[in-house]
Amino acid sequence: MISIDSTRWAVGSSAEGGSAKPAPLYFLNLDTRQATALDPATVALAEDKTAYPGCPGHADFANLQSLGLDYEKVNGRDVLTVISHGGGLTIQLFEMAFTGPVPKLTWIGCVHPPDAHFWPDAVATLPDGGMIVSSLYDPLDPGYVTALEGGKAYGRLAEWHAKSGWTDLYPGALAGPNGVILSADYQTLFVDNWSGKRVTRIDRRTGRMSTVDLGMLVDNIAWNTDHTKILAGGQTDTIQRGFACTGSQNINCDIHFAVYELDPATLANRLLIGPTVLGKMGGGTGALQDGNSLWLTSYRSDRIARIPYPR
Repeated sequence: MISIDSTRWAVGSSAEGGSAKPAPLYFLNLDTRQATALDPATVALAEDKTAYPGCPGHADFANLQSLGLDYEKVNGRDVLTVISHGGGLTIQLFEMAFTGPVPKLTWIGCVHPPDAHFWPDAVATLPDGGMIVSSLYDPLDPGYVTALEGGKAYGRLAEWHAKSGWTDLYPGALAGPNGVILSADYQTLFVDNWSGKRVTRIDRRTGRMSTVDLGMLVDNIAWNTDHTKILAGGQTDTIQRGFACTGSQNINCDIHFAVYELDPATLANRLLIGPTVLGKMGGGTGALQDGNSLWLTSYRSDRIARIPYPR
């Protein structure tokens, strides 16, 4: 779930899982606390072949199977980037408008992963329209669960630009890359190592890396409201239990999770919540701050949670 700058809207992804019926995306009004599912019929089409060359066509908007999301001002446009696993692995791009009762989306293009070994998971958008995308594992590797359980270097991180295409980043340095965010000047990258149970900070100019071990499967990562702290969430149970939940028909899973607050300069950390299961909402992935509240997301639940921001 991501917040949209200068608005009172957040956007949440929704992927298929268990016996619950997913929506393509959700628009969350932070004031009324109402979540409205995207109506696929309202999506307009205005493909920008220059900005996103080589796109064979838009996804099925009713079956986005959305995972990672990002919002960024790209050449003056409010652009929503959506990792889509519906009907194939793609990255779908939309321009957003905020004049109606819910945000309106106009599809402007798509980007395909670099190859069949890349499982796009999370995305950080650059102001020129480029993007940095994580791949948690190799979907063609039958031993991917064992590889992730080893906690060693595995998965990929790659950067895409319209003119140059894809470039792999920092090969062999990350263990199950998951959530990604950029600093306000776009020069510092923060990457969750899901299977490595750590967050890595990378100076994009020098490649210098620093890490902090959080002792959990670090999933989603986000800035707090004023960009002074980072919120990192993830699961505290085993990888095996997590995948058992993914493969089950359960609507909600009792996977314990936690959320930490990180100092971006020092990587000093503070536990905000957990390890816990909030009623039926287990499998927590991350947090979004709205004033004195935290909204908590999950990879397998029919609900999101809201708690007071722990002080």
